[in-house]
Amino acid sequence: MTEFHKPPKEAKVAILTAGGLAPCLSSSVGFLIEKYTARNPSIEIICYISGYKGLLSGEHVKVTDAVRENASVLQLHGGSPIGNSRVKLTNVEDCVKRGLVVEGENPLHRAAEQLMMDQVTILHTIGGDDTNTQAAKIAEYLEGHNYPVTVVGMPKTIDNDVVPIKQSLGAWTAAEEGAKFFCECGQRAVGEP
Repeated sequence: MTEFHKPPKEAKVAILTAGGLAPCLSSSVGFLIEKYTARNPSIEIICYISGYKGLLSGEHVKVTDAVRENASVLQLHGGSPIGNSRVKLTNVEDCVKRGLVVEGENPLHRAAEQLMMDQVTILHTIGGDDTNTQAAKIAEYLEGHNYPVTVVGMPKTIDNDVVPIKQSLGAWTAAEEGAKFFCECGQRAVGEP
């Protein structure tokens, strides 16, 4: 028998960042908050703390009016204001070891149920190859089990290794800042024997 999950009456957005740190994480979070607020200031936005770990544990913060008003400040900072983790929903053994699910529990199911409990209709995942692979897995699980949630993966990685994306968020900034750093090191090495 096919199970159907009743969609919430109003749209609700969730954001999470995962994987390694990159220059664009904070900017991406700020940008999403700004754009959703400009489009519909009444739409509720939550952010899962520490990526997929926060999704599995249900740990999140609500984006307040004060955060919405100051979201552009996030574009001036690197890192993630909501934290990252390298939890993979498809690595059941690791999820059990971390205490995020119990033995025999499917992390994808747990994540889907948490999204339903939080009444999320749109999940934005910001991260690199692993994060987007996990986003695809949760999207596949949600669709296959009739959960009314749309998953939108935003590719960010300083490695620029998200296929088929030509230039991922964060790669150019990382390359520029790395070049400045090595130029400075070279100048110091020559100028300060």
